[in-house]
Amino acid sequence: MGRTLSLERGRRNRVRCGACSQKSSWPGLSRPSTRRHFGSACVLLSAFTTLFLGVDRARADLRVCNKTKYLINLAVGYGAGADFATEGWWTVTPGSCATPIRAALTGRYVYLYATDIDAADVLKGAVSMCIDRGRFKIFGIADCWRRGLQAVNFAEIDTLSATDWTTFLSDPGK
Repeated sequence: MGRTLSLERGRRNRVRCGACSQKSSWPGLSRPSTRRHFGSACVLLSAFTTLFLGVDRARADLRVCNKTKYLINLAVGYGAGADFATEGWWTVTPGSCATPIRAALTGRYVYLYATDIDAADVLKGAVSMCIDRGRFKIFGIADCWRRGLQAVNFAEIDTLSATDWTTFLSDPGK
């Protein structure tokens, strides 16, 4: 499940077997027939991983994909027991995705805050939460200034109580 968000201002899943390369320092793997069998073994290993370990789309997490032409810095907020927590930063290059939450989503809402490379806000939001300048994980959203943190407005994302959600950030008008 997912949703596309337009930025305020103009600014998929494959298992890969790392040992499947054609070049190998193992003796006897330079023959084409051996490479073909070795490649088949990697396909079988990938299929086994997908079927039995649930590496395919069965994983549950929050992904944020950047469909803009600009680099985006991202922070995320979420329910953490009786309070909220915020975490940052993820840098999402154009055409790529970040996975800020690598677990099943437990609440209906998650919150996103995004800036461009000049630290200008690029998402409209109305939910005030705390962030810090460097990498951070903060519990609680009250008294940000008193705790030496910055209060900013996060955009609220309704995940419809799904455990897996992808949000796409796009340029305005797209």
